[in-house]
Amino acid sequence: MTHQYLVHLPDGSEYGPVDRATLVAWRDEGRLPPDALVWPEGAPEWLSPDDALAEPAAQVVAASGSDTPSATSAPGAATPSAAPAAATPPAAAPTAAVPPAAVPSVAPASPVARAAAAGAAAPTSSVPPSASIPPTARSARSKAADRTGPPVSPRLVALAFGVAATLALLFGAWSLLGPWLAKRAEVEAVKSHALPDRRIEDTAVGLVADLPAGWVALRPDNPYVTLPSARLRLAEPSVPIFASVTVVSRPRHMDALDAHLDELLQDRFPKQPSMKPGDRADVQLGRGRGRLVRTTWEEGLVPMQGETVAWADGYDIFTLDAQAPLAAGPRLSEEVAALCRGLSATGLLERRVSEAVDRLALDVPELSHEALRLLVSERMSEGRGLEDVPQAALRMVSRGLDALAPGEAAEMRAIYQQVWAPMDEAERVRSAALLAEIKAGHPVPADAVAALRAAVKTGVLALPPEQRARLQELSSRAVRKSLLLP
Repeated sequence: MTHQYLVHLPDGSEYGPVDRATLVAWRDEGRLPPDALVWPEGAPEWLSPDDALAEPAAQVVAASGSDTPSATSAPGAATPSAAPAAATPPAAAPTAAVPPAAVPSVAPASPVARAAAAGAAAPTSSVPPSASIPPTARSARSKAADRTGPPVSPRLVALAFGVAATLALLFGAWSLLGPWLAKRAEVEAVKSHALPDRRIEDTAVGLVADLPAGWVALRPDNPYVTLPSARLRLAEPSVPIFASVTVVSRPRHMDALDAHLDELLQDRFPKQPSMKPGDRADVQLGRGRGRLVRTTWEEGLVPMQGETVAWADGYDIFTLDAQAPLAAGPRLSEEVAALCRGLSATGLLERRVSEAVDRLALDVPELSHEALRLLVSERMSEGRGLEDVPQAALRMVSRGLDALAPGEAAEMRAIYQQVWAPMDEAERVRSAALLAEIKAGHPVPADAVAALRAAVKTGVLALPPEQRARLQELSSRAVRKSLLLP
């Protein structure tokens, strides 16, 4: 049997199997570099070309003394490719080193195979005897392997994909949950300063608050509503809205809530120069009605909006002041309307004022109930008695008459001429002199004041109803004018 050989070039290319004659021809033509390796079929290891072409006995000796790594040290083995069918056998083949019927042995691992630890086996090429062996070029398959690198494990790809998908899910979940968690933390921070009650009563000023859903009353030491004069501190933390309720005694504005709102806005301009007043509207309270004004301003770099509601109880004026970021939109108006439906005054002060006005209206018929309410509220708010109201009415009408428009002043004097008409001339003179002393604020004997009041009452009640109503209207204006005088 003719020996077959495998050839391993230094660049990693392998050729074969070829017969001895072809191998000799390649060596003689210089196509086998000195450091090429040849495996004779059946040999225990790779040999140099000269050793591989020696006699079989010499091959054994050369193999035993070779420095080439043995097959037992190789981690894997390469299977030789089949010889091409067109190969021409040599004219005279040397004696075969193996029996003719023997199956080709497995070649020891080539140097490339040993260096590729766990990589693919080095490719082989089958060439015809007349083909030339590239002296330095590497096989196309080896170059492709270098370009693509080692194969990627499908399990590694699946693991990487799973990790990426998990990270994407976590990022998406945080994008959704992050703002919600932050908002929840803010809400809980506000609620940590809340009172447990849903119904708040301030008996000192007669204020009752039934809080709607979402609203809480804050403790006085909370860090959100710090107005010292607030009687009630409120919050709707989910928006967020913060509000306070204050109360002042302002009898001169009891019948003019808009005037009270104007004064509030005027006081705020120095603190909030960017404030812009908006529209006004009536508001339904739990008991009674109030007046509302809307405002906008900037707090630092945050656009803000506010709603201020004023309502009265007797000689007290209550003010609800609520504010929220402008980004809250219509939620502020909706929540303030709901809050106002739960706010009410007990009406204790109002009943006290109304009872006093009804009682005094019989003795001071020249004033309307509204004008009397101003005088009564002024005294009750200061803790004073009401005994001087009839005399104060004479003084304030006399002072305010000079502040009326000329036409109104002339009309009012003409009506009072009819009031003094039943008196004789001497009595009218005495009454005019007494009225001048009262107008100037000089002390007057009580009996003289009582006599003058009785004469005025008689004359006013004698007027026709239309004239009496006109006198009450003009006298009420005079009282308001007098309240504004120093």
